[in-house]
Amino acid sequence: MAGIYVHVPFCKKKCLYCDFYSVANSNEVSRYLKSLKVEAQKRAYELEGRSIQTIYFGGGTPSLLYHTQVGEILEVLRSDFDVASDAEVTFECNPGDVRAVDIEHLLSYGINRFSIGVQSFHDRLLKKLGRRHSHREIIELYSGLRKAGVQNISLDLIYSIPTEGVEELKEDLEQLVALSPEHISAYDLIYEEGTPLYDMRRRGEVEELGEEVSVKMAHTVRKVLTEAGYEHYEVSNFAKPSFRSQHNSNYWSGVPYIGLGPSAHSYIAPWRSWNPSSLSLYADQLLGVAGFLVREIEYITPDMAYEEYLLTRLRTMEGISIAEMRKKEFDIPEKGLSKLVDEGLLWSSGDRYALTDRGWDFADRVLLELAMNG
Repeated sequence: MAGIYVHVPFCKKKCLYCDFYSVANSNEVSRYLKSLKVEAQKRAYELEGRSIQTIYFGGGTPSLLYHTQVGEILEVLRSDFDVASDAEVTFECNPGDVRAVDIEHLLSYGINRFSIGVQSFHDRLLKKLGRRHSHREIIELYSGLRKAGVQNISLDLIYSIPTEGVEELKEDLEQLVALSPEHISAYDLIYEEGTPLYDMRRRGEVEELGEEVSVKMAHTVRKVLTEAGYEHYEVSNFAKPSFRSQHNSNYWSGVPYIGLGPSAHSYIAPWRSWNPSSLSLYADQLLGVAGFLVREIEYITPDMAYEEYLLTRLRTMEGISIAEMRKKEFDIPEKGLSKLVDEGLLWSSGDRYALTDRGWDFADRVLLELAMNG
């Protein structure tokens, strides 16, 4: 099986913390769509013979596209690829962008999973992040999806926002649990270099929360959501039974996928590639005479494959499998594993090792120790 990621690089306004590639020029949508169709057609051979089980519209802000444009993209993908009839098709959307009529059309095109960038239910914290929606618009969109019969909704939450208190986080979590979405992604705010938020911290305009508070918030997130019946199946992701994100789970399991659109990444072992992070360059190349897209390509060496196996598998509640590692001909870091189990950072069951609840707090250290002992 395989997956397809579609990067929609348009935003009305760049969020202060976001380091994903996006542009504010909506006049380029037409060229983007033409280019995307050409790329899909020319790269279909890469997944020939594989059933497409997941499609993910990310961004940017996919909900800035007209619903007809989303329908066009899906029509092209189904024409060029072997898309399974029951494929998980996820659509990221921003509160305030999607109307009831849009939802009905998106459902008719085969969208069956919606991911809403909530981030917080507190309007003051949304402003801190540079978000352009309000608490009211979150509820309106969520209610609209439910009224339309959508039964697979994911909500994104960000915590450790400057000036945020633990009680405010608890209120956000209570609101999430009350809405009862099928899936929740909860992220500790990261100050990525090159983002406005990173520069604001450097200039002293915002103050990052202390590590002790951030760790307490991470514990609060895990406690509240697991007690509410959500499975903590990946470091930042929680799901009701049978509602894990198939697309993201495939990333962590090494399933092949291609990324379409400017800056999109692709992975088909032992190769990784990524498109230029420039809409104009992307479109110029695909719509030019040659119609050839120049991508950066990286060969994944055995050492890199070993480290990536640890990095991706240990993100999940299933962890690493010794049998799987032997099949891949990886060295088994037996001493490192035993040491981490003794320290209470890993648990073992059969041939599997995974992070304990305490281990989630020291995931980077666990990965480093195992990588050095491999």
